[in-house]
Formats: sequence, C-alpha cells, structure tokens
Amino acid sequence: MIGGHPEGLSLTKRLLSMTGKEEGTEENLLDLGAGTGESVRWLNTLGYEAVGIDLCPKGERVFVQDMRNLQFPGEYFSLCLAECSVSVCGDGKKALQEAARVLKTGGSLLLSDVFFHKKDAPELSFQESRTMENWKKNFQESGFVMKKLVDETELWKTFFLESLWNGDAEEGCLEFFQKAGKYQCGYFLAWLVKEGSADGFV
Repeated sequence: MIGGHPEGLSLTKRLLSMTGKEEGTEENLLDLGAGTGESVRWLNTLGYEAVGIDLCPKGERVFVQDMRNLQFPGEYFSLCLAECSVSVCGDGKKALQEAARVLKTGGSLLLSDVFFHKKDAPELSFQESRTMENWKKNFQESGFVMKKLVDETELWKTFFLESLWNGDAEEGCLEFFQKAGKYQCGYFLAWLVKEGSADGFV
C-alpha cells in the first residue's frame, strides 16, 4: 500500500517465528499479495516450497491470481502469508474464507495488517469498521482460531512517517493517512490456525 510493509523481510521472519517454524521445513506456503516476490524468494531459501499470487505479479514464482478467488484445490497449503494485503484486496472476508479453504486442517495463516481503535473507523475491504473486535469476528467466521496476536502500532507509526519522508507513499494513500490519524490506526501481527488442529483451540 505504501511501498511495502514495515521492516520488510524482518517482519516476515517475525511472523514465521510465531509458529516456531522459521526454517528447515519442506512445507508448502502461499504468499497472498506477493508483489515482487521478495518474500517468496527468501522463503524458498529457508526450505519452504513457496509460491505467491498477485493481481500484478512482478517476480518469479508469483502468479496472476486474485486472493478472493484462488485457483488452488482445497486443503492444499500448510501455510498462507498475508502481509498488508487483506484489508486492501476489495473483499477481505472472501479473502479470509479462501485462505481457510486452501489451507490444510491445522494449517496456519500468518497475517499482518492495520486496525483502528474507533468504532466508526473506515471499513476498508470489509462491510464493517476495521476495529480489532471486528477482525477477530471475521477470523472466527472464516474458520480460524487465533493462536497469537501482537500489537505493533509503534512499528507502524515509524513506517508511516518514513514513507512520507522518503516519498514512498503512493498518491492514492494520502487520504488513508489522514483517516489513519483521525481514527487512531494501529498495526498487528496474527497467527491463525484453521479449525481442527490437533494442538487444540484457544
């Protein structure tokens, strides 16, 4: 949305660390909204069988697909990754449902995105405001249980300011930046598991 996401690959690594599976695995992984494929390339060096999808792909192993209508069979991937993509995809609820569909039972969705503290906040790609309460409701309705949630709002603030200062922010994002301050925007990392995991529910 504004030239990538906070901390780049360092943040991707932190998301993986939430599951305890940072490297040495042969599990297959799907990056939702992979863009240039930077994360996909890096994940393959760790031993993952990683591919990505994007509406405008620009890298190897990144294919033209819409996260709202994935062209993969059900129960196919062990992990899905969505970094700052669900809230801007056009239909976040459908994207979460599709992620649940293509994940194996007990598979993980690693997600980073924005939320707002005020209840009358922007809806973004959903039909209700993007408060954390509504995110959690959408996770549950899509068939996920939350294993871990980390508030990284301070990281978002730094990224937000640096994007403006360095001129990385897209022109169309300036209106969003104004709303971000007005509605007290935050940023989170989440580890979600598709229901049915042998680890149990939380």
